[in-house]
Amino acid sequence: MKQRLHDRNRQAGAALVIGLILLLVMTLLGVTAMRGTTMQERMAGALSDQNVAFQAAETALRQGEDVLDSITAPSFTATGWYDQGDGKLRPDWPDKASDPAEIGDDGVIAYSITGDKDMGWSESPEFYIERMPPVVITASSGASKAIGDGTVKEEYELYRIVARGFGKNQTTVAVVESIYRR
Repeated sequence: MKQRLHDRNRQAGAALVIGLILLLVMTLLGVTAMRGTTMQERMAGALSDQNVAFQAAETALRQGEDVLDSITAPSFTATGWYDQGDGKLRPDWPDKASDPAEIGDDGVIAYSITGDKDMGWSESPEFYIERMPPVVITASSGASKAIGDGTVKEEYELYRIVARGFGKNQTTVAVVESIYRR
């Protein structure tokens, strides 16, 4: 009878150690799962912020196209208007897009919105327009048109519009550009 009592006391200690090890493993699994969830939330937030910045840049780009659509003879001496090869310094957005010193810089046109609307941007989107050399469409052999020397069929004015938009965070920036033909 004494031997049975002695074996029972040994088993109670082993069950406690196994229980504590299982509890530790479950705690580690829970902490790992929480870290993964937190990382996914951060990634989703960054993606959402980048999407807001892209949409802001697209909005400014479309406003630049509307400006070109609505005017007859733009003055390329005003702020935000450039001629290709004029030697004027343009904003260095591709390299310094999120530099706070470049925000609201002279030489750009700020996006204007009517009414009091909060779009979720940290800063208003901006754009500038650059007039490019005209493209001459000439007659070519065959039924198609080609760019080159010859008889002038059509001449197009081309403009490069570069726009920058901001997300909810000022360091989240998207830069887009398009070539517009008039």
